[in-house]
Amino acid sequence: MNRSEFLKTCAGGLCACAMIGAPLAAETTAAATPKPEDWRLQFIKRRYAKLLENLQARVGDGPLDDVLQQQGRYCASTVDIVQKHKGDIDGFMATISREWKQEITYDRANGVITAAGPEVKECFCPFIDGRYTPKSACNCSLGWTQYVYETVLGQKVQVELKESVLRDGKRCVFVVRVVPATPA
Repeated sequence: MNRSEFLKTCAGGLCACAMIGAPLAAETTAAATPKPEDWRLQFIKRRYAKLLENLQARVGDGPLDDVLQQQGRYCASTVDIVQKHKGDIDGFMATISREWKQEITYDRANGVITAAGPEVKECFCPFIDGRYTPKSACNCSLGWTQYVYETVLGQKVQVELKESVLRDGKRCVFVVRVVPATPA
């Protein structure tokens, strides 16, 4: 998913009001000269960072983490690829490996999936600017990942963030543990 797709599917984010009338510049062809980044994107990144900082000061880490995870789950619920692969973990893993360049392993015997994104210099989310955004913003990705794998697998999962670009890593790495079903 690129920035344009993200903004289309996640317009319900905390800063959706700032997005009204602020579409990203159309992607340019290889032959065309790239347009400079729209000033409004940097405007949104700074305001989103400040919003998270203000919320954290008012409600504390726990409630903010919960809200961010809920937001991540919402964003993931709008991604067509997740619904398309509901019940098809192998197809899902193949698709995201190919399209999102993620390295995915699934230890079925132990119920552990490791998803590692490619090495990047900045966070995938177009709302994030690592110079300003609090590291708690990664909780959005935890909720996103939890929703995705629970939907695709049809089972509860626990998600752990092992590495994050926003937290000074080279890429984002998640460990997803399938929660064994309890007998009825």
